[in-house]
Amino acid sequence: MNAPVDLAPFKVLIHERCGLGFASDGDDAKLRQAIMARAQCLHLHADAYFLRLGASNGEFQELVNLLTINETYFFREPEQLRFVIDRVLPRFVARPGQPSPIRILSAGCSSGEEPYSLAIALQEKYGTAAAEMFSIHAGDIDSAMLDKARRAIFSEFSFRGVAPDIRQRYFEKSASGYALAASMRQRVQFRLLNLLQPERPLSLTNFDVILFRNVSIYFDAATRKRIQQHLSEVLRPDGLLFTGTAETLANDLNVFELIEEDGMFYFAKGKPPLPSTLSRRAALHRPPPPPPTPTPPPPLRRAPVAAAPAVSAQQRPTSIATSQVNTAPIRATAIDSDALRRLVAGHHYEPALQQLDAALAITPHNPALLLLKATVLLERGQFSGAEALAHSVLSQDHWSIDANFLLGQAARSQQRVDEAIRCFKQAAYAHHACWPAHYYLADLYRQRGDAQLARRAYHAVLQLLNDSSADHGIRHLPLALPTGEIRKLCERHLASLPAGRK
Repeated sequence: MNAPVDLAPFKVLIHERCGLGFASDGDDAKLRQAIMARAQCLHLHADAYFLRLGASNGEFQELVNLLTINETYFFREPEQLRFVIDRVLPRFVARPGQPSPIRILSAGCSSGEEPYSLAIALQEKYGTAAAEMFSIHAGDIDSAMLDKARRAIFSEFSFRGVAPDIRQRYFEKSASGYALAASMRQRVQFRLLNLLQPERPLSLTNFDVILFRNVSIYFDAATRKRIQQHLSEVLRPDGLLFTGTAETLANDLNVFELIEEDGMFYFAKGKPPLPSTLSRRAALHRPPPPPPTPTPPPPLRRAPVAAAPAVSAQQRPTSIATSQVNTAPIRATAIDSDALRRLVAGHHYEPALQQLDAALAITPHNPALLLLKATVLLERGQFSGAEALAHSVLSQDHWSIDANFLLGQAARSQQRVDEAIRCFKQAAYAHHACWPAHYYLADLYRQRGDAQLARRAYHAVLQLLNDSSADHGIRHLPLALPTGEIRKLCERHLASLPAGRK
């Protein structure tokens, strides 16, 4: 297959069948590589392979498995999971006439960490009764990932932020990783799931709660709306839908009602059980639908236990990475910090670490490289290593905005609230227009119950975001912050905080 491959018909077919998009040259390169790999395996030229792809569901599945990226870990976005476990599901349990068991779907489950996190958390809360009280289902378009999920053997990478006692109680060390206890494996039923296909087996219907987290940001608006309509069909008349915390406003597409509760957001169908004091706010300040084609950037990570609600870690993209990335080994003669930054921003952590280590061997005190490596370590939950690298940068520049901001993120991830506030303050002192630091300060103040300081910080964020000339000053960390959503969340938090002096 040496002739150039015309990707256009492949793109159309794939988008129509499962919604995956190809927004960049990097996407095209990965698609071309996958097509060539499958065509060579079948000894076909491109045109013949396209015909085979259109006629064979099995071959289409093989190609899709090569196109999806799967990066997830246990208890991701833990604040939202705790909200579901401790506040939402008990309302269903207590409601008179509630069908039993309560049905939960993890849509876009990848290798299974999310549904298994639910099973473990429910076991922790309800004991062995959880097996009868809840029915957990999970689906994904990647059949290879579903096979991995059913095997339930996980590497160290899946345990970022997992408490040691949880790992000890529910996992057993094996030669190939950590094996989940059979009692937990049996709590989750996995099925192949294409979110664009309206047909569903009976086992994937009548859900009370659906988790569709950190998946939708890789679909265009029209595709997201079609998916939501299909999810609505499999929700019970009073069900709830949870998206990733950075996806909320991009999914407010008039299919569901948007509900805000104590800074958490979710979508409701019909009249689900809500606390009596909660007002329904579907139509308040509803933003216009996002544009149909651009792919939003990946959001910033969230803390493993207590996190700010606006920016979250990417759990698991179901489409091709959106930025062109060169994963070739770095040469000693040329260190391209921008290319390395794109590599980290695209969550390609293994090649990023290899290239960063090679580059640091050449320039060991380069602050940009040290901070990029610290970012990767922080994403992987290796907090001490990330903090050591940030302090190395501070030893060169005490007022480094990037280093102080990263230390704030590390402290917040470990619930060291006072230290996180101090670090974010330091970043804001070094550069007052650093609105990401003001935003995290606002959220920490709000969580701590200091309404006056929270209001002041939220107002500072809005003022800086409204100033088109404002520069947040962060130079090296690959932040991709959804400013439109953060602006809306600041406004919502201000509306919910007690009135007071700014």
